[in-house]
Amino acid sequence: MKTISLKKVAVVAVASLGFGLVSVAPAQAAAITAWTKYEGNVTSIALTSATSSPAVGSAVYVNVGAKTTAAGTAAGSTTTGAITQLRGALVSYPAGGFVQVTSSTNVAGAAAGTPTVPTGTNVVIANTNNTGATGANSIFIRDAEDTDPVAAYDVTTSATTGLASMTFTPAVAGTYELRVWNDGPALGATTIGNNTIDSNEAVQSISITVAAAPVYSAALSTMHSITGNGTDAATSTTNADALSGPVTVEATNRGAITVTLRNSANATMASGNTLTGVFTGSGGFGSTTVTADTPGANACATPVRTKTLAADAVNTFTLCSDGTSGVGTVTISVTDAAGVTTVLGTKTITFYGTVATLTATVLQGIATPGVANGNKSQNAATQATLALTPAVVVVAKDANGVVVPGLTVTGKPADLTIVASSATDGGVNGTTDKNGPGYYNFDVTGGAAANVGKSTTIVYSTIVSSTLTISSAPVTIALAGTPATVTMTLDKTSYTPGAPVVITVTAKDAAGNAAASGTYANLFAGASTLGGAITGSTPGASVEINGGAKTFTAFAPGTAGTYVVSNKFGTSMPAALQGATISTSIVVSDPNAAILTQIDALNAKIVALNALIAKIMKKLGVK
Repeated sequence: MKTISLKKVAVVAVASLGFGLVSVAPAQAAAITAWTKYEGNVTSIALTSATSSPAVGSAVYVNVGAKTTAAGTAAGSTTTGAITQLRGALVSYPAGGFVQVTSSTNVAGAAAGTPTVPTGTNVVIANTNNTGATGANSIFIRDAEDTDPVAAYDVTTSATTGLASMTFTPAVAGTYELRVWNDGPALGATTIGNNTIDSNEAVQSISITVAAAPVYSAALSTMHSITGNGTDAATSTTNADALSGPVTVEATNRGAITVTLRNSANATMASGNTLTGVFTGSGGFGSTTVTADTPGANACATPVRTKTLAADAVNTFTLCSDGTSGVGTVTISVTDAAGVTTVLGTKTITFYGTVATLTATVLQGIATPGVANGNKSQNAATQATLALTPAVVVVAKDANGVVVPGLTVTGKPADLTIVASSATDGGVNGTTDKNGPGYYNFDVTGGAAANVGKSTTIVYSTIVSSTLTISSAPVTIALAGTPATVTMTLDKTSYTPGAPVVITVTAKDAAGNAAASGTYANLFAGASTLGGAITGSTPGASVEINGGAKTFTAFAPGTAGTYVVSNKFGTSMPAALQGATISTSIVVSDPNAAILTQIDALNAKIVALNALIAKIMKKLGVK
C-alpha cells in the first residue's frame, strides 16, 4: 500500500481550487498550538451571505468573521506582530460560471461599511500586509505596526457585520460554493501564504444560489395618466382611461402618460429598453423630447402619430389635439435588451368640440315634498344602489357625438311649487361614476306637499355664448308622498318546481299615488319569513322604491305545495300599520299531476273505444 502525505493532499486540494472541479465539505482546523509570525492564529471562520437575492450580473457579497487565539510575543521574537491571511476562492460553480473572488475591507450591508475589530486592540484589516504582500482575494488581519502581539478575539457574522467581505459577480445562474481559509505558510516555513489549504489551517465554505438576471417585466411596469398639462403623471392616482381635452389645437398638451419601467425584481430599469407609442384615432404625441415625468411647455408644437424613446426609468408621452373630435387610442410597447417587443398597455383620450346637444334621462322620476331625491355627486354616482343613483342624468355631446365635459349645466323646473329645484355638484370628474366625464348628475327636490299627485317638466341647459344656449328636451317629474299602503304580489298564479318567482312590492302614498322614489330603511320589520325552501331574493327591512315599486326574484321550492312569504310593516310605514302582517303565497304545482290527468283521460278514451268495438262486433255477429 502506497502512503500519501498530508502535504501532497494539500497540493491536490489547491489544484482543485484553481480549476473548480471538486467541492470540498466545510471543515474546521484543529486548534493551533504553535505557529510562526506569518502562519496565523485562526481557529475557525464564519461566513454569512450579505446579498438577499443573488442574481446574474450583480455583485454577491459574503461577510467573513473569524475566531483567533492570542498571537505574538515580545519585540524581536520570531512571533512578534502576527499577520493572518484569509483567502477566498470559488470551488464549485455552474458550467462556464467561474469568476475570480475579490476581497473588500468594508463589511457589506453595514451602515458605515467598516470592519468589526476587537475592542481595545491594535488590529488592522487590510488588503496588503505591512511588508507589501498583496492578494486580490486576500484579507490581512494584523497589528498596526507589525510589532505588537494580537489578543484573542471572536468576530461573528451576519448580513451586516463581520471583519470584512468576499465578493464575486456571477455571469451564469446556478449554485456557487465559496471557500475561505486561513492561508498561512507551508508547514515549517516562515513566509506568508502558499495558496494551499494545509492541515493546520481553518477553512469554511458557503453555498449560494444565483438566479438569472432580472429582465423587463410588463406586469410590474406601469402606465400612469393625467388629463391636462400636468407635470407628474408618474404619481397620479387618476389612472383610468377617462382622459379628455378640448379639440382646439394648442401648444400645451391635453394629457400625459408616464411609463415607469421595472424588472422582474421590481426595480426600476434605467436603460436597455426602447419605448414606442402609437396613436390611432384623434390626436397625436408631442414631438418634442420629454424626459422624466415633466411634459413641459410647448410640447404639442407638432403632433406626431408615432414616437420612440430610448427609455430610462421614467418616461412621459404627451397627448395632444390634432384638431379633430373623437377618441384617440394610445398603444405603448416596450422592446427589451433581447429585442423582444411587448405591448405594455393602451389608454384612450377623448377630444371634444363645442357642445351641440344635451340629453336628459330620468332615473328617479317621483320627488318627495321638501326632500332632495337622487345622487348628484361628481364621482360617486355608481348607480349600484338607488342611493347612488341620480334622479336625472344629462349627457353633453358635440356635433360628432363625442361627450363634452367641463360644462356648466343647470336645470329649470317649469313649476317650482311641484319641483323646487334640480341641482348638480358639477360635471363628472371621477372614475368611480358609472358614466364618466361628459355626464352631469342631478337630484330633484320636491315642492309643496299640497301639490302631491301633480307633475311638472324640467329643462336642462348650458350657455355656449351670448347668442347660443343648448337645451335638453323637457323631462317629467311627479310629486308624491311616502308609502302609506303596500302590497306584495306575484307574477303568476302557480309555478313549476324551481321556477323563478317575481315578487313585486308596490307602494302608494295616502292619496293613492305611486310613492316617492327613495330607500325606505324600515319599510318592513326585517327579513321575510319563508314558509318553505324558497331561495333567491325576497323583501327585507330596507326597500328601494322607484316608480312606486320594487321587484325581487326568488325561486320556487322543488316540491309541490303552497308556500307563504310574509313580513311585518316597519317604522317607515304609518304608525297604525306598523307590525301588521303582509304576505303572498307561492303555489307550486305537481309536475306529475298533469301527466296523470292526461293518462286518466286516455284510459277513459280507450275504455270507450273498446266498448264501441264490442258493440260493432256484436251487430256483425262476430264472437
